[in-house]
Amino acid sequence: MPYQEDFEVEQFMDKYETSVEYNLGETCCYSLSLNEIAQLGHCEPFRLDTNLRLTYGAIKGTDNLREQIASLYGPDFSKNNVLVTNGAIAANFLVYYSLIGPEDHVICVHPTYNQLHSVPKMFNAAVDFLRLKEEDGYAPNIDTLRSMIKKNTKLIIINNPNNPLGTVICGDLLNQIYQLCNENNIYLHSDEVYRPIFHSLPEETIKPPSACELYNKAIVTGSMSKAFSLAGIRLGWIITKEHNVLKSASSRRDYNTISVSMIDDLIAQYALQNTEPIIKRNYNLVLDNLQILSQFVHENSDLFDFVAKPQGGTVCLLKLKIMKDGYKFATYLADKYKVLCVPGETLGIPGTLRIGYANSKHDLLKGLPLLKKAVLDWTDQQ
Repeated sequence: MPYQEDFEVEQFMDKYETSVEYNLGETCCYSLSLNEIAQLGHCEPFRLDTNLRLTYGAIKGTDNLREQIASLYGPDFSKNNVLVTNGAIAANFLVYYSLIGPEDHVICVHPTYNQLHSVPKMFNAAVDFLRLKEEDGYAPNIDTLRSMIKKNTKLIIINNPNNPLGTVICGDLLNQIYQLCNENNIYLHSDEVYRPIFHSLPEETIKPPSACELYNKAIVTGSMSKAFSLAGIRLGWIITKEHNVLKSASSRRDYNTISVSMIDDLIAQYALQNTEPIIKRNYNLVLDNLQILSQFVHENSDLFDFVAKPQGGTVCLLKLKIMKDGYKFATYLADKYKVLCVPGETLGIPGTLRIGYANSKHDLLKGLPLLKKAVLDWTDQQ
């Protein structure tokens, strides 16, 4: 059977996220209820027709939902460019299931969400890391990327905004990546689950367009979980101009999930009718909470520092200045102090913690002082 690496990030979170008191590991904007969406949008509450027969529903997603998703990416897209999936994690899997085989070479940014490089390996592709470095501002180095391309390079994978760094690929660099892919006839997968939460870009920097808006062979995955605060409906999508990829992904999905829940489809439609107020709420939430986190890091600069100052999304990496083993410390933090942070070791960056700062302000205000106390107590015990 195919070898699959353990998904260490998800396993660590799964072990603790229902037992801790303060969740600083959550990557989604603070979850919304349907009543809160109605209040934000000043609209009628969501109502489910209880006479509705609960069938499989529209296998690819309802026409209306796919049109709503397409509208997030501009006038060049329609429902025919969209496949609705069981969360972005299923979307990512289907992209690789459809494209990747043993003869293929894949280049993936690192660090990033583990699935983006682990699943291509499962399909026996040769995967090389394009490592994001401090001297490049933790952005892809285009010269390094160019030098990594081989005759059998089939796919380049980026994550924009980046998880776990919170950095954003913008402007000219994005265009250079697209041009490089085009010159070499390479697919580009852009995981954009945190789009459009670009909250702290440098002045005069234009928010980046989606990869699928600029490059015909780009395949973008998105989700209702992160920027839309609805992880509980498990709904994501693939959007691309490459209709053969959508056809292949749809065919392969017949062998696993078949379709999304028709209830999830209906809730997503309701939420996307209120896109503007939801995104505004979450944009302000992220800015407010990031200010709290930044002040905490500044006041405790002897203990913590940002690996990279976050520009978008909901997560960042904190460097632990006085210890090297983030995994042991994060375990201690969760067990003794009931605070969840994700150890950077699960993402290949030892001595760090991934912080999700878009969860409730309450968790942040209560959890951060305990994080500091745990660091001081830990060092006293060593």
